Amino acid sequence: MTPNATILELMRHHVLWPDEPIERVREWPDGVALTTPMRHFVAGSEPAGWAATRADWVTDLILATRDDLIVHGEPERFGFLLPANGAEIYLNDSEQLAELGRRVPDQLDPIAYAELVVSFHTYSSAVRRVITDPVTLYERYDPEDLPPVQLPRLDRGDGTIVLTFAVSIEYRRPIVGELLDLSAWTVTIPGSRPARWKSELIAERIQPVGIG
Repeated sequence: MTPNATILELMRHHVLWPDEPIERVREWPDGVALTTPMRHFVAGSEPAGWAATRADWVTDLILATRDDLIVHGEPERFGFLLPANGAEIYLNDSEQLAELGRRVPDQLDPIAYAELVVSFHTYSSAVRRVITDPVTLYERYDPEDLPPVQLPRLDRGDGTIVLTFAVSIEYRRPIVGELLDLSAWTVTIPGSRPARWKSELIAERIQPVGIG
């Protein structure tokens, strides 16, 4: 487990603004709560549920979330992947996240990388998940309302790796309630260069079964 002193240093270096002083810190065995005049965070080791932490070169994943805002869905969050060599990968930094793509697929599982890109490439309060089994969607949404979904696929050619997958995006809107969007993603890793990615919506504002 990552020491709290290391977590605080990561927060100071990457998350806090230059003129944002720390007013109070509370520590627990598995993390810290940090308060500034502008924001409040809870941060700690969160390896469970992240496929990237199963890579043998990864020692931990640190997650810091805003605890001072009331949102329906995901709070604003900041992530750090910690390799065994003592380095740090700030997942909210698109350049560092792109560099991480060089490890796919030999050192990092493609789905694990897809999860990190979807979770940390720009914040959204919507709950976004890489779709690995569309049956989970059919439990809540009518299959006739859903377009064909691309399961994660990895293609190689001419030294380039292309990862394609679909993402579910669940959120709420006033009056109508819960809604689902679907997006299609393409991650391209050209040879030994950093990854790049793009996405497009393929379905919008789908309501759960029994609503509407």
